[in-house]
Amino acid sequence: MSSAELDTTIATFLSDLRRAGRAQHTLRAYTTELTHLSACHDGPVATITVDTVRMALARRDERSPASRARTAAALNSFLTWAVRHDLLVSNPLVKLDRVRVPEPTPRGVERDQIDAILAVIPRDQLRDQVLFRLLAETGLRISEALQLDVDDLDLTPDDEHLCVLGKRGQRRTVLLDDPQLVRLLRRYLKETKARHGPLFRALKNGDGQPLRYQTIQARWAAYGAAAGVTCTLHQLRHSHATALVQDGVSLATIRKRLGHKHIQTTLRYAEQSDVVADTEMRQRRRALQRKRR
Repeated sequence: MSSAELDTTIATFLSDLRRAGRAQHTLRAYTTELTHLSACHDGPVATITVDTVRMALARRDERSPASRARTAAALNSFLTWAVRHDLLVSNPLVKLDRVRVPEPTPRGVERDQIDAILAVIPRDQLRDQVLFRLLAETGLRISEALQLDVDDLDLTPDDEHLCVLGKRGQRRTVLLDDPQLVRLLRRYLKETKARHGPLFRALKNGDGQPLRYQTIQARWAAYGAAAGVTCTLHQLRHSHATALVQDGVSLATIRKRLGHKHIQTTLRYAEQSDVVADTEMRQRRRALQRKRR
């Protein structure tokens, strides 16, 4: 049971998200979740009730709290949009209890494990060398790296940086401060002769299309297996953030570099770093001892 009118409204909502620059994986997730909503309701958006929403959520009850929270987030985004466009009087989801999900602790991996994976990438796979080292050295989101154009890269000596399109269409500048990464980027541009278009392109079709998320996930997993290391691509971002905290970089700088909307997101890395806390306390103790002499 579904409604053609509701399906059309959902399609319009997803088109709005696409124009707003939402990531492809977000669009795919929202499409899946809203398909379940459509299956629970055979009328227009205006007739969606608390019971409709409760039924859509119940279809996902067997999943983890985090997955159910993502379902609720997708429904809430759609229903809020519908209210804003005068398609619905009020959002029925606000009458339901929120799905409580413990805040996860970001989990990175040790730098030597990352280096072990990078070391097994063959020299003739230059694109992969550049892409995966870029993720490790900058903490970019995977979607951000795949959206990069050649024009977003500035390799002016001593001021090498990227212009990155982040979440919700927000742009930021990311300094390229790793010499090995800069050398690889220069070599990559020279060998590919790329002047415009996607920075990272598919190898097989040769038509300049950007890489797909699933493609690089599979390649990274293969390199990880060859190195005997278990590490997801997103853990590269966590590892980079944790390393910055441990090196004493300010939270404001880390927030800007990673493109966090809220400082609370950045604070999770600071809270997990006992190394930094211990180092600061030891430094304070030594300073006090010097004063007492």
